[in-house]
Amino acid sequence: MECVVSELEGRLLKDSDTFCYFMLVAFEASGLIRFALLLLLWPVIRILDKVGKGDMGLKVMIFAAVAGVGESDIEWVARAVLPKFLMDDLDMEAWKVLSSKKEKRVVVTKMPRVMVERFVKEHLRADEVVGVELCVNRFGLATGLVRVHAGKVPQ
Repeated sequence: MECVVSELEGRLLKDSDTFCYFMLVAFEASGLIRFALLLLLWPVIRILDKVGKGDMGLKVMIFAAVAGVGESDIEWVARAVLPKFLMDDLDMEAWKVLSSKKEKRVVVTKMPRVMVERFVKEHLRADEVVGVELCVNRFGLATGLVRVHAGKVPQ
């Protein structure tokens, strides 16, 4: 079976910058203090991006936005808040091309999969989402660390 693969940031979404989505998660899941912390880290994240360490900046954003937050809270924000903002940023032409394909549709993201999976599967009608996985401790709290899914795209 053939599949069509598309990147979420910068392809399906007009903007490749994910900072605003992490700000939403930080505010909705934890409140103003975490929101302010992430805002204070913004210059550091931008500097890391400019010197070619964008992956490190992304890890800083993820850690600041979700460390210590319950996985269920992150899923709630991903279900209730993020879809509206992701839909506003959607490139309709790219989405039309993706949705017109009859093959299996796979979306690749640099954001944690839990943040975008529901939106991608329900609104964009993709079959699979490939992204980094949030590490969660035994109490159901995100550690803020991520692991890259090393497996293949499921058949």
